[in-house]
Amino acid sequence: MIETDNESGSYMSRIQKKKSVKDKKKRNADPEKVGDAGLSGPKPAASSVSSAPRTDKAAVEARPGEPNFFQRGMEFLREVKVELKKVTWPTRKQTTGTTIVVIIFVFVVAAFLGLFDYSLSKLVQVVLT
Repeated sequence: MIETDNESGSYMSRIQKKKSVKDKKKRNADPEKVGDAGLSGPKPAASSVSSAPRTDKAAVEARPGEPNFFQRGMEFLREVKVELKKVTWPTRKQTTGTTIVVIIFVFVVAAFLGLFDYSLSKLVQVVLT
């Protein structure tokens, strides 16, 4: 069971706050997008040379403000660690009891299906012979 921290708000609200901060940084870093967001005057006319998107790998990887693959992976692992600390883990007694119930249930279902299969096979033999 996952518990939430009432003082700092829920996990989803923290994610939404992070996203809004990232959006603001992106808008401030890219002046062309500011015109799209309606925060300044009309978007300046782009020349044919500057409107072509850069497709080289270095330009894609070197975007300022965006974390790279390894930074995103490390952030994900940090968040996983925080969330796992919030989990209420079952005790050894609860785990053992639940495991025994599951094993017994599996044997009961197996016996039922075996009996059902045996009776249907005998019925088919009687009908065919």
